[in-house]
Amino acid sequence: MRFLRLLTTSLLAPITCLAAPLVSDDDLVLRDDLIYKRENLCSLKSPPQLCQPNSSVTPEETALRAYKFYRAFVVDGDPRTMFSLIDSSYIQHHAGYQSGPQAIWSLFCNGNKIGSEASTAWCFVPSTNMSYARYSTTDRWRWVDGCVHEHWDSNERIPTTGCAKLPTATAAPKL
Repeated sequence: MRFLRLLTTSLLAPITCLAAPLVSDDDLVLRDDLIYKRENLCSLKSPPQLCQPNSSVTPEETALRAYKFYRAFVVDGDPRTMFSLIDSSYIQHHAGYQSGPQAIWSLFCNGNKIGSEASTAWCFVPSTNMSYARYSTTDRWRWVDGCVHEHWDSNERIPTTGCAKLPTATAAPKL
């Protein structure tokens, strides 16, 4: 009987987790393991997937990708998504790092998040194909053919004008 109860509990546990209601970022503050750590991919020697440049990617699509990149990098700590938006020719303009996504893989493979959406800022400027993220510093990325291609993080500032507006659930971004 004890075995049957254990088996039933074990089998139903995943169903209970799947049926649990979604929680807000505020609810996650109490769960350090969930708010600061996500999927750890450090057992992989390199990113599982990189972005494939595509010249048909529109500015609207790039704005959505830039926001997805910001979320993955800053808010969600999601290295799989983050690196799926970086191309293989990634150029690093920080003196302490080499270029190429492999040079920064070990910094981000562990799934640490940097902040919440409430404590950080984001912008994508379609006219320059640049995206920005402000947390404890400000980073800038140039997008080429729908992929992150270059990075700067010295004396950067988020523009006060020209930022794309994020779409609602059904509308395209306004540029």
